[in-house]
Amino acid sequence: FMTAGDLVPGLHVTADDTPEAARLKGSLKILDVLAAAVADRQRLPEHPLPIALGSTTVRIDAETAEWAREEARASGLPHNEARAVFSEIVTYVLTERAIARIGRGWLTRSDRDAWEQMRMDLFKELADDDKFTAALDELWPKLTPETLLAQLYTSPERLRAAGADQALSRADGEAWTVSDVPLLDELVDLLGRDKAPDQAAEREQKAEAEYAAGVLDSLVSRQDSMDDDDHLFATDLLYAEDLADRFLERDTRDLVERATADRDWTYRHIVVDEAQELSEMDWRVLMRHCPARSFTVVGDLAQRRSVAGATSWATMMEPYVPGRWEYRSLTVNYRTPAEIMTVAAALLAEFAPGVQPPESVRACGVQPWSRRVTEDDLPAAIEEFARDEAGREGTSVVIGPPGVPGAVVPSETKGLEFDAVLVVEPERILADGPRGAAELYVALTRATQRLGVLHQGPLPQALTGLAETGTPAQAGQQRLG
Repeated sequence: FMTAGDLVPGLHVTADDTPEAARLKGSLKILDVLAAAVADRQRLPEHPLPIALGSTTVRIDAETAEWAREEARASGLPHNEARAVFSEIVTYVLTERAIARIGRGWLTRSDRDAWEQMRMDLFKELADDDKFTAALDELWPKLTPETLLAQLYTSPERLRAAGADQALSRADGEAWTVSDVPLLDELVDLLGRDKAPDQAAEREQKAEAEYAAGVLDSLVSRQDSMDDDDHLFATDLLYAEDLADRFLERDTRDLVERATADRDWTYRHIVVDEAQELSEMDWRVLMRHCPARSFTVVGDLAQRRSVAGATSWATMMEPYVPGRWEYRSLTVNYRTPAEIMTVAAALLAEFAPGVQPPESVRACGVQPWSRRVTEDDLPAAIEEFARDEAGREGTSVVIGPPGVPGAVVPSETKGLEFDAVLVVEPERILADGPRGAAELYVALTRATQRLGVLHQGPLPQALTGLAETGTPAQAGQQRLG
């Protein structure tokens, strides 16, 4: 089991986006922003950068850097790998200039051996020169996805250069959100994978093999001093690589742990729950993890909370499996009784008229109720509900907007069910953000037996059919005739 926040190994989601930032990050249009943000880090010097080389000084000017940048970009390599192309061209230009100056009057291209020797010496000098490395870092820096994205968010200038909306700006660039995950995943491809761990592992394995070869050589020398042809020696059964492999550390993690830690892990089939919350960018990541495009997708558009989530299933599926996906509507509601579903359906009809609510297969015999209270009476009314439900079998919950004492927000109850639900201040839930109607729909449909509503102001129009009552206890006694 994984969430969208787990798709980048080692990343910890610690913050929430504003609705506008989440919308921007969830759109495929952010791909142009990311590409532009990478290109913006491939700079030309404002002034020539002096580099001491041999007995002279050469400069990296804008013309040289522009040629190197064009060639590096044309290579098609990710940013970090293309740095080698950029460096190679700049190195070539600087060494040729240095050779021409140092050898003026005595060295010509006909002196091929001397010219090549000087070039090799200057190449090595540049490779070891801290100022040259600093110049490369300024013009074509090595970047990680986290570094680039954090520096983009915290710099209005970089946001403008990338053509990004300033709504993406934030003070703490590394306060990662769920919406950042697909962006970081995309940047892995734009920047290139960090090959250092693989190279280190390869060096370690090579060293182990060399050590094992030394051990076997020692055994061979001992064998040579023995005359008995009937002995079976270790070298008759082992190669150095086999011996080294026996001492390599084994991965003891289970399959789920290894999959979660591997960004390139692919799956034959993926089951997606709460799929209405996934953005276009989320789907892009999931499709990368499942080359077979085999998915079971479960979701309810009426419960979509994310502003970047699905508005229709075709919008999300067609770009990846055009004409090759099937839609099955779940028309039967086993959880929510008919009395409560009637209330929720009225909300859907007003705010999502294109969504057909499922039909309940049962009735509970208890009418949903509402009660208008003053601000001073609200805490006591909530306590009364809790006290009344404590005397009944089953579970109960109070759902309301932030700040209501003893209540949880609707988003924390998604996917859960309770025997009794008290929804507090539905008008505030409805007004809380662009997906307030979905939040209220979630709150209303958590109950399997009893639903009550407490409100200070007028009820939302869709809920005006609720029966007004004096107390929760009285409401619980209102059964259908």
